[in-house]
Amino acid sequence: MKLGVDIEELKAAKLTDAEIELLPKYIDGELEFYDSPAFNKLFEYYCFETGEMPYGTAKARDGMPDEWILDLLTPFRELRNHVGGRW
Repeated sequence: MKLGVDIEELKAAKLTDAEIELLPKYIDGELEFYDSPAFNKLFEYYCFETGEMPYGTAKARDGMPDEWILDLLTPFRELRNHVGGRW
């Protein structure tokens, strides 16, 4: 699994600016990520467009798809915090 995503990937997944701004709240557990519009778009992107999400994870057999996506997003959020920037 790769570590992190960039803004171009989030845009390629068709996330709106408002959805991108909510990502830190999903990562921190302040908002429910599963079944949110951002989750649905990122799930679609990583399952069907890029094929990066493992099949067993996509089917929730050997991992949870929401956790897989949040794990992918976490390093990007940490980098953003270090530079004091926005998503």
